[in-house]
Amino acid sequence: MRILAEFGSTAAVGPLRCGATLNDIAATLGPPWDIGRVSKRRRWPHLFSYGDVELCVCRCRRVTLISVQTWRDAIELPVPGTGTLAAYTGPLTHARVTEELRVIGCPFTPVTLHQPPGQIALRIDSTGVTFTFRAEADSEPLLDNAGHWISAHECTPPEAGASDDGFGM
Repeated sequence: MRILAEFGSTAAVGPLRCGATLNDIAATLGPPWDIGRVSKRRRWPHLFSYGDVELCVCRCRRVTLISVQTWRDAIELPVPGTGTLAAYTGPLTHARVTEELRVIGCPFTPVTLHQPPGQIALRIDSTGVTFTFRAEADSEPLLDNAGHWISAHECTPPEAGASDDGFGM
């Protein structure tokens, strides 16, 4: 849970953060898993992952979205400073997440606008990271996802004729 709370306070899981380049991340953590295209018609943006941390990557190889999938029974996250993944047991309850955020001094606000039925969310004030919970009747809400995204960045696509970086041109 500490890694997720720190993700809330820093908007990063080790080297995984919006604005980082996929090439720099791969130099630290090794090659990512290729999840696939966002669009059937275009290669970019493209989805990659390191365990349960999914990245949406622009054609310029910059990360524009980080989504930590937390709904599984075991959550695999990169171990900072290594190229390995560690498994953590889920599910994570609303009470456990909010307590850990309070322990590390990470203020948050409930998201009240545009929430579908059965879903609640918390937004971290300083980073904009959003924790989304599934709220079922008569049970503690469970964390489904923690995410962060950027809406704009400086996009400089690879030059025509550049060698393939291993992620496809």
